[in-house]
Amino acid sequence: MLADSLTQRRGSGHKSVTAPRKDVNRAGRLRDISYLDRYPLFRSRDSEFVRDRLMSIYGVDRFDIHDAGFGLEANLAPLSATGLAFCGYAGATSLSFPESTIVRQFFSIRGTAGYRTAGSSHAIAAWSPIISGHSRLDLDFPAGYRQLVVRVEVVPLQGLLRAMLGDDSDKGLSFEEDDPDPTMMAFVRRDVFRLAEELQAFGQNYSPIAIAELERSLMTKLLLAHRHNFSDRLRTAPRRADRTIVDLVESYIEAHWDEPLDLERVAGITGVSVRSIFREFSETGRGSPGQFARRVRLRQASELLRRPDEKTSVVSVAFKCGFGNLGRFAAEYRRQIGELPSETLRKARRTEGHAMDGFDTDASPS
Repeated sequence: MLADSLTQRRGSGHKSVTAPRKDVNRAGRLRDISYLDRYPLFRSRDSEFVRDRLMSIYGVDRFDIHDAGFGLEANLAPLSATGLAFCGYAGATSLSFPESTIVRQFFSIRGTAGYRTAGSSHAIAAWSPIISGHSRLDLDFPAGYRQLVVRVEVVPLQGLLRAMLGDDSDKGLSFEEDDPDPTMMAFVRRDVFRLAEELQAFGQNYSPIAIAELERSLMTKLLLAHRHNFSDRLRTAPRRADRTIVDLVESYIEAHWDEPLDLERVAGITGVSVRSIFREFSETGRGSPGQFARRVRLRQASELLRRPDEKTSVVSVAFKCGFGNLGRFAAEYRRQIGELPSETLRKARRTEGHAMDGFDTDASPS
């Protein structure tokens, strides 16, 4: 019997903020673990339907099932330069991708899968090496396997890399297929699952600033964690810049506090690399551009909470100011402003109420 319909699934009312959905399905446990439920593609045991969807959405050009207990659930959150996907396999499955302009990295949630590319084979455990689209990719998934997949377009990844280095050449980015740095990958895996959980909790209501900056942070960590033809340059010290660069960057951030922090654009305005900007911030004792942006946004959040309208809430202000994690927002707000954001809003509402109470509605016009 087929798994629950997509309509039923959307109405399931999932509210978990910090954990994946867990739901035992009698027909082969298709739903025992799930992420990104707010971004459903399909959930089915119909192999022909799944084949068509995999080919039309993901670009798969080979799809084989290996046992009678087949079932597949796929969710995909398309962001800006990246996409984050969840896949769960109720039966053993194989599929292939042709060459593409996408790089992929797989993160196992349960089980160990395998892949082949350019004549070499690798296992997918906690994470895979980053996989370029320069050659055909063959994947084998066992029954019960669950994973998250990061898909990144090469062009914006190259743009970010060039901004980090201050490189204006047209040299392409080429990853090596060796194991990534395990220390850095622990941070990458944490960020991937954190992003999946935030999207799971809030979906389209999530702060667009927070999503853009989490995406940019993830792309940066991918470039630092994996060997590629620019790695040696990333490990050299950035060149010095004029200290006035810091003032220029801070002025830009203050003027664009309600937008994602676009360091590629900032690098273009200042004429120095992103790494040089970070170096100057660090050496002047001002932290980082991101830390400065958070301080500016906390001040803006305070102003918004002090002048509320009927729709103002702590959640809406946090999201508007680029904070996705509400607990972290409250803690940082209290540290900088001296009280919880809910207290600021409550005082403002009380002041509003007193002002209304003082208005004499029975007074006659003079």
